[in-house]
Amino acid sequence: MNSINVDAGDGPKTLDGRCSNCVAFGSACTYIQPPKKRGPKNITIEELKKENESLKAKLRSLSLCSLCSQQLQPFPAHRNGSSRSSAVIDKSTADSDHAPSPVDNESPDEPDFPGAEMAAQFDKFSLEPGRRTGYMGPASSFGLASNAIKMKEKYLGRPIRSHSCRPLFWNILPWEKPTHDRVQYVFPANDLIASLMELYFTNVHNTLPLLHRPTFERSVADGLHHTNVEFGGTLLAVLAVASRYSNDPRVFVAGDASLSSGWKFASQIRILHKLYEPSIYELQMYCLLPLFALGTSVPQASWLYIGLGIRFLQQRSEHRRKRTSQTPDAEDEMWKRVFWSFVTLERVSCLFLGRPMGVHVEEYDVDLPLEVDDEYWDSDFKQPEGKPSQLSYFIFHLRLCEILADAMRRLYGSKKSKILLGWDGPEWEQRAVAELDSAMNDFIDTIPQHLRWDPENPPQGTFFDQAAILHITYNHILIAIHRPYIQKTTAQGAPSLSICARAARAILSTAGIWLAKLQRIPLPSIINPVFVSGVVLIVYMLATKRAGLPVHRNKDLAHVATAMEVLKIAESRLQPVGRLWEILRDIWSLDTPMSVTENQANDITALTPGVPNFGPAPFTTALPGPLPSNLPGDSYSQSVQPDSWEGAPLSHESQSHSFEPGMSIEQLLDAAGPLDDDLMSMWMATPNIADMSENDWNAYGPHSDANVNWFGQ
Repeated sequence: MNSINVDAGDGPKTLDGRCSNCVAFGSACTYIQPPKKRGPKNITIEELKKENESLKAKLRSLSLCSLCSQQLQPFPAHRNGSSRSSAVIDKSTADSDHAPSPVDNESPDEPDFPGAEMAAQFDKFSLEPGRRTGYMGPASSFGLASNAIKMKEKYLGRPIRSHSCRPLFWNILPWEKPTHDRVQYVFPANDLIASLMELYFTNVHNTLPLLHRPTFERSVADGLHHTNVEFGGTLLAVLAVASRYSNDPRVFVAGDASLSSGWKFASQIRILHKLYEPSIYELQMYCLLPLFALGTSVPQASWLYIGLGIRFLQQRSEHRRKRTSQTPDAEDEMWKRVFWSFVTLERVSCLFLGRPMGVHVEEYDVDLPLEVDDEYWDSDFKQPEGKPSQLSYFIFHLRLCEILADAMRRLYGSKKSKILLGWDGPEWEQRAVAELDSAMNDFIDTIPQHLRWDPENPPQGTFFDQAAILHITYNHILIAIHRPYIQKTTAQGAPSLSICARAARAILSTAGIWLAKLQRIPLPSIINPVFVSGVVLIVYMLATKRAGLPVHRNKDLAHVATAMEVLKIAESRLQPVGRLWEILRDIWSLDTPMSVTENQANDITALTPGVPNFGPAPFTTALPGPLPSNLPGDSYSQSVQPDSWEGAPLSHESQSHSFEPGMSIEQLLDAAGPLDDDLMSMWMATPNIADMSENDWNAYGPHSDANVNWFGQ
């Protein structure tokens, strides 16, 4: 061997250039110096930015929550984690269950703002200053034209400015222009405006931060409602909602009962008075009107107002994420509050009315509001370190509402929609309920200390109100998840009924504490959970007795009595609540006519204050502490022992169960035995109360008293 041919060694390290192996063998070195790898190229700042954005996009795509699909923001971890996304079920489920959001897969080099850009393209052709075309999605027929405009601008190297637009075809025609500027709103005296505004921000704003209080109050002080008809409508809506909490006689229609509170303000508001894009004041007005409508004889109108507002938001592209800016912007924050207020109202109202939602989670990607209290907007939007924000409640409530939206879509959707989405079959339903329960458990672990409900040591101040409502909403959603299965004779039925009963007790206990401390008309976010909880506990007592198990009579009867009392107090200002009270009363008495006469049933002022006596023995609720004495309207009775209650006589139509006139509910449960399937189905199939006609209710309860005018029609 005269030479050794190697392709690796330490040749360059020796003085003569031979590698150590050739030196050792005394051979000629044929070492081949491998080409050196070139070091990394100089990376420009732009390339680093692209790489950073690419990594962010990958993290979003791998994330289990849709919040991570949003822009990363330099806020504390709990602020980013408090989003709508954690409500969405784990994506380890079937692919068809939860399709990834389009935002998750978007490239950082391809921003997802085509709709806003397309609208901006066509805004150039309008000759009317300040007029906007509105949002156009990528499927719009104008999409191709927009691309052609971009191509031409790129070819010409300059933007296109058309000077040949004919005003006849691009501007609003004279006869189409709104006449709302000629509307003369009538506002109350300044002292009443100030009083009602204070009531609004005390009773409503804490749990629905639609407005920015300092800005709104400054606008009123400056008299903007006298010069801007749109802001005037918003102020009237605020006054109408706040009137529910006022005893001032000026909020009532002259000569009418307390149910008329706020009507003189709400009745002035013009709806759909112009054809083009609404302002933020109008959207705030449309968001406030549902709160007022829930207390009128047509509460289902709230669903229509919400749907109208959502359409307007979509027209303005407020359902899409805006381009990020270096500093928070007050106007952007206001629009985010408006959008998310509509979302939470829609979720709650759709559950109350049993109607489909108008906007789904995959259709929007709006950033959440900043967790900064109103008073710190002028301080560069910086919440003081260590001070919990009142907006934290709103973020967590939104997360609950997204779990609710997921549950309603998966469990209450039509058969056809479930089949199309692959959400069908008993195994899938069991998995869906388990996943929703898991999401609820994950949610409860993330609630900050200042929003955790402890009945023995509840939070104080604003956080008391927020923690109570959050706790009630949480348990109400638990009932919504398990309610479809409480009437089934499957293995899932008994656990679901037990979960619903525990949640109902938690709701009614919390509502009682809330009412005793705050002493005010209950919010709509309390009323529906209270009514549903009362029905659930009655169902639970019947089902438990049917199974031969002992009934916790004292505890559950006291809880149902609390439900009756809460509804009784609320009906003085909210007419539909009187319907709920009567329905719960008749379910409780097993469709037996009560001792209240027909005339009394039709005249709210004739009803005995407090919960009426259902039998010969005295009976009221067991609220924790004295009942409110300073509520708007009538005063209410004090709490006594509920054990003395006796049910009213039962109808003769139930004699197959050995029912006799004069039996109490305890005697009824003892004599009930196994319930037949028809009767059990009637208890389980709770109707959508607010949207029922008199004929619908008679069909639901075929043995109900035909002499009772349920709906006052």
